[in-house]
Amino acid sequence: LPSLLCHQVRYARGRLPSRAGMAAELEPKICEPGGAGMFFPLLEAEHHWPNSLRVGMYIAALLYLFLGVAIIADKFMQAIEAITSQKKRVRQKSTGRIVTVGVWNATVANLTLMALGSSAPEILLSIIETVTGNFHSGELGPGVIVGSAAFNLFMIIAVCVYSIPSPETRIVKDDMVFIVTAIFSMVAYFWLVVICSISSPDVIDLWEAAVTLLMFPVLVYLSYLADIGYFSGGKAPRAASFHQQALWMEDDLAAPVSALTRDDFRHYGPGGHPALQSTEARNPSGILSFPATTWELSAGFEERDVHVPVLRMDGLEGVVTCKYRMEGRSAMPGYDFVATEGELEFAHGEDRAFVPLRLLPKRLGEHSDQFQIILEHAWGGACFDPEGDGGESKSLLTITIRNENEDLTRLSTAMRATAWLDGVFNMDALHFCVASWKDEIKASVLEVGGDDDDDDGNDSDGSSDGGKAKSPSGSDYFMHAIAIPWKLPFAVLVPPASLASGWPCFAMSLVFIGLLTCWVIDFAELFGCCANVRNEITAITLVALGTSMPDLFASKQAACKDEYADASIVNVTGSNSVNVFLGIGVPWVMSSVYWKVVGATDEWKLRYKEFVPDYPNGAFIVKSGDLAFGVIVFSLGAFVALTVLRVRRNKLGGELGGPYIPKAMTALLFTLLWFFYMGLSIWKITAGAASLGSQLFAIFMGICVLENVMLVLGVAAYIMGGRSSSKQQREPKGDIDIESYNRHVTLGRPTPPLEPPPAVPEQLAQASSPAGLRGAGRAAHHGRAGSSPYAGANGATVYGSPIRPRASGSAPMSFTNAAMVCLAVKRFKALDRRFSTVREAPLLAAPPPWESHHHLMHGRPGLQRDNSFHSLEESSVSYSPRPDPHQQPQRSVAGRVVDYVGRNAVDWAALSAAGLAAAQVVDLQSGGGLMGGAPSM
Repeated sequence: LPSLLCHQVRYARGRLPSRAGMAAELEPKICEPGGAGMFFPLLEAEHHWPNSLRVGMYIAALLYLFLGVAIIADKFMQAIEAITSQKKRVRQKSTGRIVTVGVWNATVANLTLMALGSSAPEILLSIIETVTGNFHSGELGPGVIVGSAAFNLFMIIAVCVYSIPSPETRIVKDDMVFIVTAIFSMVAYFWLVVICSISSPDVIDLWEAAVTLLMFPVLVYLSYLADIGYFSGGKAPRAASFHQQALWMEDDLAAPVSALTRDDFRHYGPGGHPALQSTEARNPSGILSFPATTWELSAGFEERDVHVPVLRMDGLEGVVTCKYRMEGRSAMPGYDFVATEGELEFAHGEDRAFVPLRLLPKRLGEHSDQFQIILEHAWGGACFDPEGDGGESKSLLTITIRNENEDLTRLSTAMRATAWLDGVFNMDALHFCVASWKDEIKASVLEVGGDDDDDDGNDSDGSSDGGKAKSPSGSDYFMHAIAIPWKLPFAVLVPPASLASGWPCFAMSLVFIGLLTCWVIDFAELFGCCANVRNEITAITLVALGTSMPDLFASKQAACKDEYADASIVNVTGSNSVNVFLGIGVPWVMSSVYWKVVGATDEWKLRYKEFVPDYPNGAFIVKSGDLAFGVIVFSLGAFVALTVLRVRRNKLGGELGGPYIPKAMTALLFTLLWFFYMGLSIWKITAGAASLGSQLFAIFMGICVLENVMLVLGVAAYIMGGRSSSKQQREPKGDIDIESYNRHVTLGRPTPPLEPPPAVPEQLAQASSPAGLRGAGRAAHHGRAGSSPYAGANGATVYGSPIRPRASGSAPMSFTNAAMVCLAVKRFKALDRRFSTVREAPLLAAPPPWESHHHLMHGRPGLQRDNSFHSLEESSVSYSPRPDPHQQPQRSVAGRVVDYVGRNAVDWAALSAAGLAAAQVVDLQSGGGLMGGAPSM
């Protein structure tokens, strides 16, 4: 950091001229006569049009291009999902069993293809700008990388946090993977500062660019080790641990599927297989499994209906359900079998159920194909066989459909040729792809709002529409009409993701994303030139937002639908790291190699005159003044954001969602952090050669403004949202059914079992609750799920007890807890004043005088909110729920807010003056002028 700041002082003294000035000496701007981009402007006469018309036209073109990028990026992600969802069947070395595993590890897929899909526009923009700029550092690429990272980390996570209904939470499942990606996301941007401003200021050596690129495989490898549990003590994938013998071997099947019953699998005697008898953790509700992992069925010239048995072993208590679905491998749904999905229900004492299956006719010459039946989402206490194919989360049955007329195929040469073609190309798969391609072309013109509707009839926010199709609105028709020029060409020219495992769709989508990226570069430079806005500002604002908006909607939908927060948080930290390692590492390696080979040309010497003495053979130059400052500001905000996410995980049980007040405050903080980065970055770009003191003072003032805006808006959110949040979080009245509560599972993490209330001494219960008060239920309170105050013998809550044990992990909700993200110095004067009133108040007040059951049922608060020195109340702490008749009327909210701001105005002014004085001292010590001005030469 000191080297960086000294470099900024040298920059301010004029040693390093700006790149904009050098570019003006070399060639005309893109919006001036004689200027041109890669594709635009199309007409030379366009340079003579009115400037205001061109600004409006270019901004509209940029927004329309962002719509096209979002549409083609969606097809790109479909291709990546098809590639990464491929499965294979392998034989386990330890057991000899054949199980189904993914070709791609989930973490590796997320950090490679998935990250490439979500960051493709930014990465391609940086690469294309560098290549088309004769391997000089561009003005858009690095700014878009950092600006997109700021939008992803701050705004996308803010939206995801707030979109979860209160008090639900979503927790990151693979916490170690999140820690690795979060650390690398910070290291990546710190490394940028090191190579740009400390190691070799403004010059990127080949080894620096190579290390930046090589960090990408290091990130992937360490994340993979974290995923398989290497850092937590294990050295094998969690889903692939098999320690016992298989329950059934594949040779157990000797009868047709339609004739199989449970008795065929009880030849091991009562209790089933010995492996189940020796299992310590027996399940009284049962273990659900198929009789085998692989079956073979025959199909001929006619349809056949079969029933696939599902067994319930080890226990038969209660009603148990699970869902089933079918997934094709080489067998195509609609051509080889009829894909269905539904739910199986086992009544109490019932030990088997059947999955209906319909096999379609097979032609002569058609090869054998495979598909799978998948059991998942068991309910009622049952579980799946941990030693079966699929592990504890699901159960898989792989069915091979054989052609019973294979002997007839050998009699004809034409049939043998047909069989050879089907074996090479899978004709049913080709027919399925052609049908899908036709459907996509029709849907691109005729389907309105189809992409935004959920399959289950639920909206993206989780609300249900009763299963009815949602009719398109006027805005849906408008968006569809303006998107047809994008949808139709992409549907015609880009193959469906089902063709060849998605690779053709992947390649064509990447080509179109690259083409649209070239157009985005041209229009962004045209807009900035005509509007007199620096390209760096356009990059971190307009272009970064446009390329990140698809990720915003996808992450919000994933946060609401998924059980865990990995898809919306880990993807952000991983994508931010990949943006630097690929989006900056690849073009910088190319440029470093290019200038190492080519050497200093006449154009290079004219552009970088001040570097000729130190680098006579040429080098890759990156002017790091604005880039380094923006990276430092982003890193400060990223550290705060990641810390808040960790605190939320420990205190609230999840990174996303939670009670309303903490959720709203977190979203507010993340939004302010994004404005903090944007404001300071734009200030630095417009200020140009800002001195060291000016930069320090700007960061200091940004932190002060961030804190105070957070406090003011937090007070407003707390006052306005308190009543609504209380209604949302109020627990049901009356006695709680503990068994029903224990069956409830909050999305993102299981809710701890609710233990019966502890016994309370009879004297304490009589002193704390009125006689005859029964069925009052639990009082509404804030805190983590599973925490509750003591309850008396009659169900009434005990208040004012000398001993109030607190459930593990619970905490009283106060405005200090809700505003835990506030930074900065606590105002000592206000702190002393407020704590003095607390010290004068009694530690424990008498129990509230319950007058009647009527008062309890009509909103009388059960647990008062703890005051803090940030609160607006001036009175001492009181636990009395009844207003004092002798107390003065309470002031209005507006009056209290004005009074609060007025009391702290002196503190703010003093802090600002101290910061300004410190900045001037730093300026004088470093040789700079007053207010950050460059000294006269």
